[in-house]
Amino acid sequence: LPYKFKFKFSGCPNDCVNAIQRSDMATIGTWRDNIRVNEEQVQAYYKAHGMNDLVNDVISKCPTKAITLVASDKFKSSEHVSAASLGDGNTLCIDNKNCVRCMHCLNVIPGGLLPGNDKGVTILVGGKGVLKIGATMGTVVIPFMKLESDEDFEKLNEMARNILDFFAENALEHERTGEMIERIGLTNFLEGLDIPVDPNMISAPRSNPYFRSDDWDEQVEKWNEYKQSAA
Repeated sequence: LPYKFKFKFSGCPNDCVNAIQRSDMATIGTWRDNIRVNEEQVQAYYKAHGMNDLVNDVISKCPTKAITLVASDKFKSSEHVSAASLGDGNTLCIDNKNCVRCMHCLNVIPGGLLPGNDKGVTILVGGKGVLKIGATMGTVVIPFMKLESDEDFEKLNEMARNILDFFAENALEHERTGEMIERIGLTNFLEGLDIPVDPNMISAPRSNPYFRSDDWDEQVEKWNEYKQSAA
């Protein structure tokens, strides 16, 4: 290999082993359905800490503002909303479509808010400490995959082998995977591994308002095929 390649595994997005920052291929446990709610535990937290802590430590700290506080008589249930009645006429609501699984609310109210039942892993590639281009965090290449059966684990092994082969063939001497991706571009890396582009791979909105549209129809067709195959 051109240089070393590290694997790290974390059971949840708290990532206590710093897999996202310190490994070339990070496997992070996650879920894709709704956050589970234990109303008794949430109410116990609310009685012990009060409204100020709930707002300051839970609601305002949500990075995507997915958690809100609404009056119970105005609350409308939805398949994408997790809710817990606080017992004082207010309801704590979590819009799971906007949840990014940062784990903060689950850490603040342990036992009251729990991961969903549909569990799997997110795969990130390219994290490392300082070297050529400075410290980088892993980039999402597989937003979600199940990891339960022997076939699932074989898929993970096959992906790791493919990434290692691509790294061996395309990286420069003394270059880590993240630096290779920075040099050749994420698009070329994904195409080389035959991984479809997914919106979950985007880390920030684009700042350049100009884009090429000459292959627009082709890209739309590819995206529609991907969505059909995923369904």
